[in-house]
Amino acid sequence: MSQLESLTAFITANLPPEAMQMFESAMEDCEITRSTKALGLEQRRIGVLRYNARLSWDDFPYRRCSLGTVYALVLAWIEEHGNELREDLNLPDPTVDPEFVDESSCILGIVVAMADPIIIRPDEAGGVPMKGRRWEVVDPEIWTASEAEYVTQHGAAS
Repeated sequence: MSQLESLTAFITANLPPEAMQMFESAMEDCEITRSTKALGLEQRRIGVLRYNARLSWDDFPYRRCSLGTVYALVLAWIEEHGNELREDLNLPDPTVDPEFVDESSCILGIVVAMADPIIIRPDEAGGVPMKGRRWEVVDPEIWTASEAEYVTQHGAAS
């Protein structure tokens, strides 16, 4: 799942349906950079997709749903779900642009700089030929230890 998909799902899940009536999210100003890194489990990052995620509402009911709530949701998502590339690339803070239409609604735009890794893994049926092999583009698979065993030795070894 891309960072944009994750943020969109988070916003949608946490705002009332009436606030999401005229909502849209999109990628803008995309660029890819080469950035190789072995990730283990035969996975390899070959690049990074950097872009601006634009969240926009054409008719946001700011009297019934506080703009502060939307801003806090974006910041909470960054804090809890932003990936390590956000820090590595020193991405800027979000920008906001509310345009008040009348006493009850506004046009709201929020731009969040994002970066998604481009990860590949060997696969004979993969669509990417590189270095004599075929690869598929994947979401990174990460294994996390759930328990550990520590072994200590006291005294001289015999």
